[in-house]
Amino acid sequence: MRIAFLGKGGAGKTTTSAGFVRYLAAKKSHVLAIDADVNAHLRGALHLPNLVGHPHELGDVKDDIIAYLKGDRQDLGDMPMVGTTPPSAKSRFITLSQKDPLIAKYAQTAGNVTLLTVGTYKESDVGGACYHVKLTGLQAFFHHLLDGQDDYVVADTTAGTDNVATSLSFAYDMNVFVVEPTKKSTQVYLDYIEVAPHLKDRTYVIANKVDTPEDEMFIIKTVGHDRLLGAVPQSKHLKRFEQGKREALADFMAEQAVVFDKVYDTWMSKKRDWNDYLARLRETHSKVCRDWLDEYFGQKLDQNLDDAFTYQTAIEQIEKNKDLTRV
Repeated sequence: MRIAFLGKGGAGKTTTSAGFVRYLAAKKSHVLAIDADVNAHLRGALHLPNLVGHPHELGDVKDDIIAYLKGDRQDLGDMPMVGTTPPSAKSRFITLSQKDPLIAKYAQTAGNVTLLTVGTYKESDVGGACYHVKLTGLQAFFHHLLDGQDDYVVADTTAGTDNVATSLSFAYDMNVFVVEPTKKSTQVYLDYIEVAPHLKDRTYVIANKVDTPEDEMFIIKTVGHDRLLGAVPQSKHLKRFEQGKREALADFMAEQAVVFDKVYDTWMSKKRDWNDYLARLRETHSKVCRDWLDEYFGQKLDQNLDDAFTYQTAIEQIEKNKDLTRV
């Protein structure tokens, strides 16, 4: 299961994402954290000592990721595979394990937390690259990830509504906007719902930096009571933590515990429909092909693909392989 944290810059999105990762890590055997924000601050916010592994940036190795996931598929012919290309029965897939070959190669680990980082801009990107290009590898990663109800993926995403412009918009089972009690902050959520009303039923709000009942009421009136999962106060412990006092993190997380319980329970009530997911992916791939990919590559990239593929079959094959390994 996958959850994304979104919001206006400065609202506390990354800190909330990190807090939720640590909340899950205290309860579950494995959590995958993904820093998909151009600012790339999740690693620091998690404060994970003794991270093991080289800090690869998925944006730099997106071509290698796509080449790995392509596997032995023949349906593409000489067509390139891109981030939105739907899988084939001959594709390689990812399981949510620290031993998975792709995760083991590109992630860092600390105990039961695994961290993948998309990466930020470099000097070589100035004037010639947008962040959507860096997200290509992450799109391919999610569309080949066979995660289940007992798997936990938490993503800290780009600020604002940028996420809706890629196939990542439907890759998450639940979206949580972290908002402050201001018009500018809540407007980001409202803009998202206006642009993507079909995602409203999986999109919720956490109110952050709430000092008074009036602050909370402002957010309820703006986003709706049914969308608000809880409110977190303006925290002196967070300020101490951000000043470098690491011991304050536990106190800050205690303030968030009730809200995180509600986030978790709501998240676990969601059930992914793999057939719907695949239909959305195929529709999105065809759209981006019509919009620009076909012209860019000089080929129609959505033709002759493996139409017989289903995620259920891929999951069954993974389980079968696990059973054979146990014998």
